[in-house]
Amino acid sequence: MHIPDPREREVARRYFAPFLKYFQGRRAVVDIASGQGHFLEMLREAGIPATGVELDKDLALACQHRGLNIVQGSFFDYLKNAPPGAHDAAHVSHIIEHFTPQQVEELFSLLHQVLPEGAPMVILTPNIANIRRAVGDFWRDPTHVRPYPISAVSKLLRRTGWEVVESGEHTDRKPSLLRSLSYALRNALFGRYWVGDDVFVIARRGPSVPRG
Repeated sequence: MHIPDPREREVARRYFAPFLKYFQGRRAVVDIASGQGHFLEMLREAGIPATGVELDKDLALACQHRGLNIVQGSFFDYLKNAPPGAHDAAHVSHIIEHFTPQQVEELFSLLHQVLPEGAPMVILTPNIANIRRAVGDFWRDPTHVRPYPISAVSKLLRRTGWEVVESGEHTDRKPSLLRSLSYALRNALFGRYWVGDDVFVIARRGPSVPRG
């Protein structure tokens, strides 16, 4: 069982803080693959109703013990059984890299069916343009299937009826002024040596296309 580390919680809260604004005023957020529930906890503190879905039994149980609203099981199964309009926003953090493009497309498709038109979705995933990620961190996790740059995420979103509103790089690191200058010099000399650890994509659910 995972033993919570207060420092880990602090880092997670700093990491997720910039994205909380996209969920203000929402009544039923779905948090896909909630993990330790850090973002669920932040939503609760902000007064934003949310449901998490987590496959790992120990992690889900730990979240439940903290009073968080979480369902233990496959998020694919959960979304397939959720009625249209059951949720009005989605948070998808550090999970798509564990799946094939076909599976990610299915996830986006299911979320499109469940969420109403105009609903926001925030996606976070490792940035393979970051050298540290590319040569070490990313492939150290044997469950990682492949990286998803912003262009790939955007393509899958558009194919499933989502509109890309915003995208960019993200990190929770706060380098010193001296280190920032060092990174800037490296970038100038060698290209994009230092970039954000992760990328984010903010999407909006587009209109449903009639079938038939």
